[in-house]
Amino acid sequence: MPDTTNDTAYSRLSIFLHWMAAILVIALFATHEGARGSAAFVFHVSGGAIAGVFLLWRVAHRVRHGMAPAPDQAWLFTVASKIVFWGFLAAIVVVVVTGYLSPWSVGRAIDIYGLFSLPSPLSANRDLHEFVEELHEIAGQLFVPLLALHLLGAAKHYFFDRDGVVRRMFRASDTGV
Repeated sequence: MPDTTNDTAYSRLSIFLHWMAAILVIALFATHEGARGSAAFVFHVSGGAIAGVFLLWRVAHRVRHGMAPAPDQAWLFTVASKIVFWGFLAAIVVVVVTGYLSPWSVGRAIDIYGLFSLPSPLSANRDLHEFVEELHEIAGQLFVPLLALHLLGAAKHYFFDRDGVVRRMFRASDTGV
C-alpha cells in the first residue's frame, strides 16, 4: 500500500489559489499574441491587470505559508521541485509587474474592459518600455518549460511513486499550508 502521509498538506485556500492561478496563467498565455484591439488582446491586457492582483495574492500566500512537506525522494528531484516552485513564483511576479509597467512605461493607462482605467504613474520612456516588454515576454515563455517539468513531476509521483503527493492538490486539509 502506498504511503499517503503527504496527501492532505494543502489548505482549501491554497488549492483554490493553485488551480485559479493555473487557469489564469494558461488563459493569459493563450491570448498573449493577440493583435492590438482584438478580443484576445483586450482579454490579455484587461484580464491580465485583474488577474495580476489575484496572482500576486497567490504568490504572497505561498511565500508566507511555504511548501507542503517534500516526499522522500532522490536529492535531484527535491532540487528540481524547488527550482520549479520558485521559478513559477518568480515568473508570476515578473510577468505581472512587467504587464503593468508595459503600457505605463509609454505613459498609457491600462484600460479595464472600458469600465475604468489604471492611470500611468510614469512618464513615457521608450527604452524602459522596450526592456519591460522583452522581460515580460521572456518571463511569460518560462511558463512552458516550468509547466512541463511540473506535469512530469506530478506524473512521476502519481504513476511511479504513488506517494499521495498529487492527491494533496485535490483534497484539502484543515491544517494544511
